[in-house]
Amino acid sequence: MADKFDKIRNLFPVTKKFVYLNHAAVSPTPRPVAEALRQQVSEQLAYGGRAEDLWEKRAEQARRQAAKLLGAKPSEIAFVTNTTHGLNLVARGIQWKRGDNVVLPQVEFPANVYPWLSLQSKGVRIKFVPEKDGRIRLEDIERSIDRRTRLVAISFVEFLSGYRNDLKALATICHSKGVYLVVDGIQGIGALKLDVKKAGIDALSAGGHKWLLAPQGTGIFYCRPELLRQLEHPMPGWMSVVGWQNYYKFEYKLFDSCRRYESAQKNLLGLCGLLEALRLFNRLGIASIERRILALTDYLCEQLEAHGYRVFSPRGDREKSGIVSFYPKRRKAEAVWASLLKRGFVTSARKGRIRISPHFYNTFEEIDRLIHALSRGRS
Repeated sequence: MADKFDKIRNLFPVTKKFVYLNHAAVSPTPRPVAEALRQQVSEQLAYGGRAEDLWEKRAEQARRQAAKLLGAKPSEIAFVTNTTHGLNLVARGIQWKRGDNVVLPQVEFPANVYPWLSLQSKGVRIKFVPEKDGRIRLEDIERSIDRRTRLVAISFVEFLSGYRNDLKALATICHSKGVYLVVDGIQGIGALKLDVKKAGIDALSAGGHKWLLAPQGTGIFYCRPELLRQLEHPMPGWMSVVGWQNYYKFEYKLFDSCRRYESAQKNLLGLCGLLEALRLFNRLGIASIERRILALTDYLCEQLEAHGYRVFSPRGDREKSGIVSFYPKRRKAEAVWASLLKRGFVTSARKGRIRISPHFYNTFEEIDRLIHALSRGRS
């Protein structure tokens, strides 16, 4: 397994300058993605809009690749600009009644908070579930659900702790109570296996610029057909409707697929980069990518603990992810982060902890170098 990933390491020029361990923030661009972007810009220079049919074909190829990665159908995939965009399609699409409520963890990234908080003006209550020891406990979520709960909104992987939520078990709870499960997938998609059908997820949104290694301004939105039929379209446009190519006849008949959410011109340049990133994931196989990432983070946790650091991230078999958060021993997290950056290690400081998030092209030797840098810096 290591040989395959070691050979592909040359696709990431960032490794010549940095030990890049910050894929939970913004990822570096792999060569195939950069080359696809350059090619499309060259085509735009040479042909203007005459190559648009080619670019649309690439977008449809990206849709199929995204569906393959998620275990969905292409008709259940829409392209969005970021995670928040997709979550808002649900938040603004449900027909809310005053007194309805949404349940979500207290520690969600703001992208999965503000779309729901904005509903308070409609009389919708937000019920926050606290984190305990870095975990979101299913029983706490279940206790928070009542007869007025319309949906649970939760991350696949929590951005601070790296805790992987048990989405399948949560979907079972939600559906038994007539509640939708909506997922912020950005911290897991591209790093961990997820079949949206088998998990029972109703909707999922994930920006492309983290674990998916795609350009900023790209993202994937999945919606189960049963939910799609219940949603109003908050932002319809001329490309949301069947027969949109007819500029002279106006008939408001939305696509019965997720394509309805691509209301006007798509980010075709960004999507050609997303296509190449998705091809890379599907070629390597998400199962082997997950094994590689978990092997790296397991080794990281072993070394951190061996050197006296306290790991905050839950690391049980069904809990762990590509994110490891740990406490510095002596200095504040921001000082440790700055010291590591001076030595060429790209990490994050989050809530008094250092957050490490390696991807499949990182190596065990880089983990050893990180531990050495921490020791040298008396962190």
